[in-house]
Amino acid sequence: MTDVRQPFFSRDVPEPDDTGSELSVVTLEFAARYLRDDPPNADIVILESADALGPYRVEIEELAAASADANSQFEYVTLAAAMEHLRGGEGVRVALVWSDADENGRRILTGLVPYRVSLGFYGLPKPVWRVWRHIHSYISTPVLRSGHERPALRRFLALADMSGAAFVDFPLFHAGSAFAGALEDVAGRQHRHVAETNAHERAFLQSDLSEEAYLSTHIRKKKRKEFNRLWNRLGELGELRFETHDGGVDPAAWISRFLSLEARGWKGRRGTALRADPGQRAFFEKICLGAYARGKLHCTDLTLDGKPLAMLASFRSGSGVYTFKIAFDEDHSRYSPGALLMLKAIGAFLEDERTAWVDSCAVPNHPMIDQIWAQRRAMRSVLVSCASPFGAPSVRYAAAAMKFTESMRTKLRARYHAFRKGTAHDAAD
Repeated sequence: MTDVRQPFFSRDVPEPDDTGSELSVVTLEFAARYLRDDPPNADIVILESADALGPYRVEIEELAAASADANSQFEYVTLAAAMEHLRGGEGVRVALVWSDADENGRRILTGLVPYRVSLGFYGLPKPVWRVWRHIHSYISTPVLRSGHERPALRRFLALADMSGAAFVDFPLFHAGSAFAGALEDVAGRQHRHVAETNAHERAFLQSDLSEEAYLSTHIRKKKRKEFNRLWNRLGELGELRFETHDGGVDPAAWISRFLSLEARGWKGRRGTALRADPGQRAFFEKICLGAYARGKLHCTDLTLDGKPLAMLASFRSGSGVYTFKIAFDEDHSRYSPGALLMLKAIGAFLEDERTAWVDSCAVPNHPMIDQIWAQRRAMRSVLVSCASPFGAPSVRYAAAAMKFTESMRTKLRARYHAFRKGTAHDAAD
């Protein structure tokens, strides 16, 4: 996808692209309205609460299964839990995009896009629509039915046009996804202005190699010897075990052990552990138990004499797995238990017949996972203008402002870490 480069004050607006007549839209604030009246028959149904999602659970789960792009965060259980328990969730709207009715009046769900409406975004006078990201987001690709990506996306953008939005912010989507292809095509055909605000790669695991062949191919011999030495040293302290499972017979107990292990580390001291925030804890418990009930929870453990040294919570989606949270015992940090767990996980994932790929969901240039997982997944974030003379200049202005803000944050983070490192050296002296 490329930026459309035209004069800043161009007054071109998107041209129609067989979206048909004006959309029929129904808004549901609570499930009670759906249950009291007949199910709404509309091009788009907007849900304004986690409660309102309830009547559509079957349709949403079926849509996720029929999408070419896996996104565990926008599946029913995870999305509802995030809206209910995470900060900002109360302001989220979920657009359910439906097909035209067939001869029997039946529609099928073709798209799901959670979004927030921002007012005064970087001082802009027009509202801005932003596909929802929260503190635990690792992917925000809209869920679109395979084969219906373009009409569903056209219909969603038409809704944003009708609302008077300046542009739509599509953050953190897989650059090689079916959605990305549809967005490029629709934006080009409708002459919408597109500006990229972020592009990066993150560690990814996908290979037909065996565990031994993968390690010897992608990890330097010296590094492999160091990991083997750490593993052997740990094994001298007691019974060292690595295992993967789906939560076992008591997933609640596994979740509790994970939360306790995380809280004992630096996140606990800083107050950012999941257990320290009631909303985040409830969110984590609900999505893990929900995934367990649907056979989508993936647990990875490294234990010493039965006590956890490192634990990883992951979620299956389609034929892939998203790794979500890792915790490790800092009393054994000199043995790098987190790195050992992720290293051992390579073989477990490669040998799992249900798993075609694993997304690390890590930040770019991660110092640990980038050294042991060789593949990369390209991620993008873009702004797409709406049908307003103000749309194109708004996209250009907001993209520049967002890039500048991120650049300043990066510099400040670097200075902060340099200061912390210098302070630690002074204390050691």
